[in-house]
Amino acid sequence: MRILMLEDDTVLAELVGGYLSRHFRIDVVTDLGEAVAYIERYRYSVVLLDRNINGVDVGMSLIEKIKQRSSETGVIVISAYDTIADKIAGLNLGADDYLDKPFDNAELLARIHALARRNQGVPSVEVSGLTCDTLGRSVRCAEEEIMLSRKENDLFFYLLSKQGQIISKDELLDALYINPQNIASNTIDVTVKNLRKKLPEGIIKTVKTRGYVIEKA
Repeated sequence: MRILMLEDDTVLAELVGGYLSRHFRIDVVTDLGEAVAYIERYRYSVVLLDRNINGVDVGMSLIEKIKQRSSETGVIVISAYDTIADKIAGLNLGADDYLDKPFDNAELLARIHALARRNQGVPSVEVSGLTCDTLGRSVRCAEEEIMLSRKENDLFFYLLSKQGQIISKDELLDALYINPQNIASNTIDVTVKNLRKKLPEGIIKTVKTRGYVIEKA
């Protein structure tokens, strides 16, 4: 899962970013222009958004841009504006959740997981004879669970979440690894090859020079 955090308090950004990096791939930015550039370049599961950046309320413009890029991206506003009116205003702007400052890192982590699960949509997906539990992230065939390694599981469910879309190797590396630039270029090919040995034939298709896809039924 890839997370974007916009926070102009550099100390807080470093502390929270360091904690979350143990669980996700996270990009931390400190100004609005940098945040826009990252949103336009990458697809995020969740964006953590400090409402007030350098004295300016980022408001509807950034949340709208996030949702236009991908309606599946969850937005959690993290703000010192903690009145009921402030929370209602933030949610009305299009945020999915609102967290007051100061906050506990464990609570933030739980909210990220909850929002990501909610935005996955249908909890169970049937594809080519498989029953795929998108919340528990398990795969069954004829009631028998197919045991996948962590990376095989991550790759399969990422492709499943983008069912019908051709996903490039670069996007898969960005989605699955914290430092994709340090990962061997054939890692995705090897993971797909191992996955195919465990899954029914033809579920993951290769589109030459473009990437991989799990087609819609």
